[in-house]
Amino acid sequence: MAVPVGELPTRDNCDLDDPEEIFLWMLVAIPGMKGAPFPFPIEYLREVSRRLYDCGARLTAEQTVWYHPPQAGDISPMFAAGEWKDTPPDHERPDIDITKLSKVMQDEIRRQALELEGEPAPNMSPVQIVDEPRWPDSMRVHELAKRINATSKEVIAVAQEIGLTVKGASSNVPGDRCAAIRDQVRIKRAMAYRRAP
Repeated sequence: MAVPVGELPTRDNCDLDDPEEIFLWMLVAIPGMKGAPFPFPIEYLREVSRRLYDCGARLTAEQTVWYHPPQAGDISPMFAAGEWKDTPPDHERPDIDITKLSKVMQDEIRRQALELEGEPAPNMSPVQIVDEPRWPDSMRVHELAKRINATSKEVIAVAQEIGLTVKGASSNVPGDRCAAIRDQVRIKRAMAYRRAP
């Protein structure tokens, strides 16, 4: 079994006999890192898992920490990387303060609660879920920068960090890397903002 594409690696969905996946689930939301669950591209984390295996690292019989992914009530899923705790996620009861959610989310929770109780929800319609933006097969750096409200320089820096060969604003970026670049640009800005006095 291999980690299904688009899913967060967990101990349950990683192939623990595959050197590229044996430690992959441990590299999600590295302690001390602020930002998205994957601070590095998954291809790189696979190489790190293989290196650990090649250096002699092996799993122990007992797990003492478990990864808890971000909850729906977290302030921002982009900056909520989840956390490692000493209890499995199954033993955790979500504790969400409804008053801290947006009005739209509060209305949706109330609508669903009334629906579960068999009562009609007056003047409430279900929340519309908007699909992720679809990216073309490739985009020029300057087009991507404009679309994500960034500078070409920011896009080039992040693209090079994740291993893409881009040299200028006219270089092409693969469409399947655009979302990762967008997220990393946002993370870098947020981190710079936090460091500013």
